[in-house]
Amino acid sequence: MKKIFRQIVRYVSLVSILAFAVSCDKNEDGQRESPYVYAKHCIPYYVVPDSLVSDSLVLNYKYHSEAGFFLKIEGRVISGGTKSGQTEKEEYKALAKKYGDEEFNRKADIGRDGAISVAIDSISVVSDADINQSHPKGSNLTDIIKLYSNNYYTYVKSGYTLVTPENDKFISEYTKDELTLLFYKLGLGFRFVNYMEIKGTHNLTITIYFEDGKKLSTTPTVKFD
Repeated sequence: MKKIFRQIVRYVSLVSILAFAVSCDKNEDGQRESPYVYAKHCIPYYVVPDSLVSDSLVLNYKYHSEAGFFLKIEGRVISGGTKSGQTEKEEYKALAKKYGDEEFNRKADIGRDGAISVAIDSISVVSDADINQSHPKGSNLTDIIKLYSNNYYTYVKSGYTLVTPENDKFISEYTKDELTLLFYKLGLGFRFVNYMEIKGTHNLTITIYFEDGKKLSTTPTVKFD
C-alpha cells in the first residue's frame, strides 16, 4: 500500500508540473522558452488556508479502496508577480520577510510549487466508529495514521542549503517546523498503516489547527474491506 500511495502522490505532482511545463514550453512566436527563471524568493506564491478539499485525481484512482485519502488546503493566492496588485505584492513581501525567504537570488523552476501561508499547530483525526480496542470511536487516531507531505521551511531556514526530504510518518511524530510552509500542490496524503485489521465504513473527521487560530475540518468516508 505504501508503494501505491507514493506512486499516486508523485503522479499527482508530476501531472501538475508537466501540464505547466507544456503550457510554458513555447512563447507566442513559437520559440522554446527556458523552464527556469531568476528568482529573488524561493517560494513563488502563498495560499491562505480557507478550505480542505479531496483531490479528484486520487479519487479517480479509487485510492479510498486502499484505506487512504488525499487532501489539499485551498484558499486565496498571494503572489508577487507582475500581474499582482500593489496590496497583494506587499502581502507577499511581508510573508517572505516573516519566513526569511528574501535572499534566494538564483535560477528556479518556473513551475515550482507554492506554500501554505500559515503554519499548522496540530492535526486531529477521529472516526465515528471503533477502529480497535485501543482506538474507540471519537479517539484521536494520529498515532496509527501516517501523513505524507513536504515543506519549504527547512530549506529556507537553512539558507537554501538543506533540501527537505519528503515526510511519510505518523501524524503524532510531526514537528511544528515540518508543518510550516507546506507544499501547496503536493497536498496532504493520509493512510492507515494496519488497514487490513480495520473493518467497516468510517466517517473520519480531519481537523487542522493553524497557528493563527483558524481551524478547518472535513469528513471523508473510508471503507475498509
